[in-house]
Amino acid sequence: MSKLAWCKAAAVAATAVVPIAVGAAPPALLPNLAVASRKIVSPVEYREASTFAASGSAPVDIALKVAGTFEGSMQHIIQVNNASEAPSASEITVIRDGLLDDSVRSERWEISLERRVPGIWEIKEVRRAWRCWRGAERERFVAVRCP
Repeated sequence: MSKLAWCKAAAVAATAVVPIAVGAAPPALLPNLAVASRKIVSPVEYREASTFAASGSAPVDIALKVAGTFEGSMQHIIQVNNASEAPSASEITVIRDGLLDDSVRSERWEISLERRVPGIWEIKEVRRAWRCWRGAERERFVAVRCP
């Protein structure tokens, strides 16, 4: 099978069909889900990622170091820089869904980075939110971890 044919087959296999009731609105895309509140993460919790950032790592690599190992079915990574060329600030959002947890369905990390020296990023702030499998917080992210 050619590489192109394999990619097309993989894309078809990855397409999910979600049944929607007649007249119902389609479900919101994961990056568009409401965020009711966020928890500010203590720098102590991402100390290792801060050291990694100081070694000259790329913004997305730093964000993934903060978020840790991914164990779920889907991950979105969104990077927004303050400039196209030589940005001095970057906001990375990592959204993970289908987690292997009986209470937490999704987690959302928001990592704010600032470049102080060319090639060296510093973590300015990390915020985190969760979405639950059951209960009132199934359709939005909140600052309190699911019960």
